[in-house]
Amino acid sequence: MSRSALLLCAVSLSACRGDAPAPDEPQQHVEQSVPYVTIDGMDNTSGVLHGTIQGQGAIRAVGVLVDGELIGWAEVRGNQWTLRWRPSPGTRSVSVVAHDGTGEPGRTWLELDHVAFEAPHALYHAASLLTLPTEEGRVTRFTLDGTPPTASAPVYTAPLMLLRPTGEPAPLSNIPTNPPETPVEWLWLPPEEPVGRASVVRFQQFEGTTPVGASGTRTYLIGASHGPLPVMSLTVEPEHLFGFEHGIYVPGRTHAEDPRPEWIWGNGNYHQGGKDWERPLHVEWFLPEGTPVFSQGAGVRIHGSGSAALPHKSLRLYAREELGPKTFRAAVFPDSTVDEFTRLIVRTSGQDLLSTKIRDCALQGLLRETSLHLQACRPTVLYINGEYWGLHELRERYDEYYLASHHGIDRKKVAILELEGVLDTGEDGDEAHYLALLDYVRTNDLSLPEHFAHVESQMDVDDFIDYQIAEVFFANTDWPDNNVKFWRYTAPEQGGPAAKDGRWRWLLYDLDGAFWGDPAADSLARLLTDASLPEWSVLLVRKLMTNLEFKRRFVARFLWHLDHTFAPARVTARLDALEAQVEAEMPAHIARWRYPESMELWRFHVDAMRAYAQVRPAHVRQHLEAAFGL
Repeated sequence: MSRSALLLCAVSLSACRGDAPAPDEPQQHVEQSVPYVTIDGMDNTSGVLHGTIQGQGAIRAVGVLVDGELIGWAEVRGNQWTLRWRPSPGTRSVSVVAHDGTGEPGRTWLELDHVAFEAPHALYHAASLLTLPTEEGRVTRFTLDGTPPTASAPVYTAPLMLLRPTGEPAPLSNIPTNPPETPVEWLWLPPEEPVGRASVVRFQQFEGTTPVGASGTRTYLIGASHGPLPVMSLTVEPEHLFGFEHGIYVPGRTHAEDPRPEWIWGNGNYHQGGKDWERPLHVEWFLPEGTPVFSQGAGVRIHGSGSAALPHKSLRLYAREELGPKTFRAAVFPDSTVDEFTRLIVRTSGQDLLSTKIRDCALQGLLRETSLHLQACRPTVLYINGEYWGLHELRERYDEYYLASHHGIDRKKVAILELEGVLDTGEDGDEAHYLALLDYVRTNDLSLPEHFAHVESQMDVDDFIDYQIAEVFFANTDWPDNNVKFWRYTAPEQGGPAAKDGRWRWLLYDLDGAFWGDPAADSLARLLTDASLPEWSVLLVRKLMTNLEFKRRFVARFLWHLDHTFAPARVTARLDALEAQVEAEMPAHIARWRYPESMELWRFHVDAMRAYAQVRPAHVRQHLEAAFGL
């Protein structure tokens, strides 16, 4: 039998052998260890199918068959083979056979699903052929790198073949995201392994050079899954994130011109804020099973202050009418009744990205049964322009939109202050109400019932007590002189909902510096007696402690929390649930970012939180006894 006949017999899907794949098997099938041949990808722009071969001695031939018919012999260079080819709309299967002359040939084959861009979208697919919309008199152009299609983009002439990428470059993942002089503890490091890839397809129709008619952006993840985790895909002009001049994810020109080495976090494009540093993109979010929830244009900024210098950065998404729908409409958080958002945070866990990646999410979740304001949290996998960007947390953002959606109030009548009373959101002068409260507390004896009653008319004292208890129990080292925000409704209504009573309430956030270190640390004594803390950060609580009624309520509430909210079994169950949710994703995340340094170190930090939870309540009881003589 001739070599050609042998090859045809070896790879035919209908003759000579009886082991062709069943039609419902979606993945690539490989036979014969030597020679070994794979189909690795399809360059849809240039129309080149490619793969690898391994054999004994020189490879004599590599043949490619489509739907059982030989279409050509691949060009072989070293251990790589390539063949110029474009699929037809009806293509169902592709087979490749390699023969090294030593015996039976090795072969691989795959079967192709057919997906239409206009069909209901799903994230997860087997190897597929994707057809894009076309219209007579118009040219459909497409891109696969995240850039919006222009009049010079490739012309769509044949279905796009979407395969599970193997060894494809991930150029964005190899761009350093902090400068080389960064402390080694959080210096950017290149990925440890090849970066996972999704297929991101953008298309636009043109008449000549003018964009007209249909356009779209969609993400497909071929032959992979993220188990119980939802997936977010961001598609963006690469320069908007990684360009030297205006890229918001890199040190860029800002660092080159003003590195600020005296500040531990240095300086970079990623430390800039405001609308000038917002960039347009397309965002898609999928449920764990791959069902799309929303797909729309939006704006993106870097989120965070010092943590923006870390290699892996948090992002803030803005729904804007000029870019797409004016809200993100979805029940993003299963435990929340809110299903419409103007802003969302795609958070990396702040400084905790170096250790557990679940700290803030776990600790805030313990307080769901209180009336405290909390940020809903949902671990989510992120892709940027199809490149695997690791494990993040989808979070709510504290702002006027958050308060309006949670309380049904007018967002334009909300004042949010931070730290000593700096206006964050609202009208000039909205801070005067709080500053007057501080002055009153400074100049009046709060042990007297009438003065305490006045303070209670200006701030929600029970909310304040829960807020202080949480921060003290968690031993947050980045508080109370930082990460402090509070709000009020500036048009109080008598007899209306509590949120409209005009009193100040606090916003709990950023617990990345909490629940670690020495579980015996006396954070209560620090709050009540440490002279190094700035006056504004402890004035309210220390003056209120002079009132016996406040002190009674504080102690009683703290003891209740120790028995219920912070009971070791309850905290441990919360940690166990979050650990189980993200554990399978952590190896890929660590390979991508190399922080935490290893699975062993990640488990060590999570176990340390469990150990902390076991002994912390007993220590805090001792602190209460020492402070209040219980």
